[in-house]
Amino acid sequence: MRQKNTAKEMVLAYLKGQGIDASRSKVGINFLWEGWNFLLWHDAEDPLFFRLTLPGIFDVTEENYAQALMACNLLNWNYKVVKASLYEFEDKGRRGASVWVCFEQMLDEGAEASDKVVARAIAALVEAAERFQTLVE
Repeated sequence: MRQKNTAKEMVLAYLKGQGIDASRSKVGINFLWEGWNFLLWHDAEDPLFFRLTLPGIFDVTEENYAQALMACNLLNWNYKVVKASLYEFEDKGRRGASVWVCFEQMLDEGAEASDKVVARAIAALVEAAERFQTLVE
């Protein structure tokens, strides 16, 4: 069996094995899992760096900014490897902010270990995103 030598190849192989279609974009790979829109970032300079995100899980406004920030801090304190952050954007004249959750890890070249990491990352991100929603309700 050919060794998968980048995070992107490992994730694509895992998704294919699960029967999940993925699309490629400028920044990485997008795929849907149980209604959640995931983005795997591609780092050409560090191909074994694994950064899987759930972008835009919560829209941040002036009114809920403090609550969103506190919920991010609580997630960061209580979840291993998962990070929550406020992401500010400006796109085509539109400005705003949203909360993203991210799972980052350095991978080794072993395909079996990477499958476990991908599955665990997906589960951890969904759990953290659902917990975030309860904190801001």
